[in-house]
Amino acid sequence: MRRLLTSTLLIAAVFAFHALALQIPFLGDRLDSLEAHTRTATAFKLRHVFHHGIGTNATLHRRLDVPESHVFETGTSEFYLSSVSKIVTRLSQRDPDFMESYLAYTRQPNSIKITDFDWIHERVRTPNISDPETLGTLARMTADAYVAVPASNDWVDVGAPYNETLGFGWDDKGVRGHVFADDDNKTVVVAIKGTSSTLFDSDGDTVANDKINDNMLFSCCCARISYIWTTVCDCYQKSYTCSQTCLEDALYAEDKYYHGLLDIYRNTTSLYPTATIWLTGHSLGGSMAALLGRTYGVPTVAFEAPPERLAAQRLHLPFPPVPANESTIWHFGNTADPIFMGVCNGPSSACWVGGYAMETQCHSGLECIYDTVKDKKWHVSVSSHRIRAVIDMITAYNSTPPCVERSDCQDCFDWEFV
Repeated sequence: MRRLLTSTLLIAAVFAFHALALQIPFLGDRLDSLEAHTRTATAFKLRHVFHHGIGTNATLHRRLDVPESHVFETGTSEFYLSSVSKIVTRLSQRDPDFMESYLAYTRQPNSIKITDFDWIHERVRTPNISDPETLGTLARMTADAYVAVPASNDWVDVGAPYNETLGFGWDDKGVRGHVFADDDNKTVVVAIKGTSSTLFDSDGDTVANDKINDNMLFSCCCARISYIWTTVCDCYQKSYTCSQTCLEDALYAEDKYYHGLLDIYRNTTSLYPTATIWLTGHSLGGSMAALLGRTYGVPTVAFEAPPERLAAQRLHLPFPPVPANESTIWHFGNTADPIFMGVCNGPSSACWVGGYAMETQCHSGLECIYDTVKDKKWHVSVSSHRIRAVIDMITAYNSTPPCVERSDCQDCFDWEFV
């Protein structure tokens, strides 16, 4: 159970934190010179799968421990990743108790917006994103989050008391994270499951809730893109006017995926308290990984993730006061994927036809874009969004693309949020 501070202590703690805040200067290229380019290759094995319920099952959280003998469908039992040592900037205090207290505080009426935080520089190992083999391996680990593993009835309850009559299986409603660790438990990779949808040639019991969370995260106002659409929250007020407070509360609601991911992160760090955590995911899973990485300041590699910067701002997640090129959140995608590029919208788009209100265009962190339309003559299609296409894409290139900030991006410019 969460051990949040009482309201009085919470407000006191936040104000104390604000008073002691240290606004570090922009360091620019000086941090680049601090990066150590020594690369190592390490083997990772799947250790656990966390599955967090949502909706009426929002309090349910279970863990499946994967046997050492587990072999993936590809015939391998482990994944090899290389890393680099890098100076990163993140909050000095970022344990789950503190961060969840901060997030709860931002939801309070008349709360004071905190803009100054106590930031620190730390040297950590991050994924070697310039290595195509490592990037391809992360994509394959992400693909594994869609696939079942043996002994899926042996779940261990790590949340609220569990009622067996409810049923809680592999494809039940909720968010799922696969936890990989190296032999020394020094580095842990959490791969977060993405969207299941017939639109993307996948299916399962999570489809309806995946769509609700997609429409909550990536629309301007509750998926209110036409009067004939059913909204996913009650924040719409009138033409191009939406309640900002309502949107923030709806996004942080306990029955939504972001809240469930906070529990998955908490339990992962409880199992591996001294490990360096990396996050990865594809599609919705990539955006959720980026939001979680933004929350805790951990390295994140997302594949074909819908733009999530607006959701990060609505959740009041902390953005380090450093140039964008110092970010450790990397969004890999390709120009043939309209979802990643933020153009899968309008009545003629496949997203609109499928009931997905994909209106956002801006990623937080850095965009690393393969120009598959120009280089490989791919046609723009949602089929280029699939994880299989991602793996094929990485394999087809001898190098990884440069990662840059999209500085000219603006979400929902024609809406008023009151």
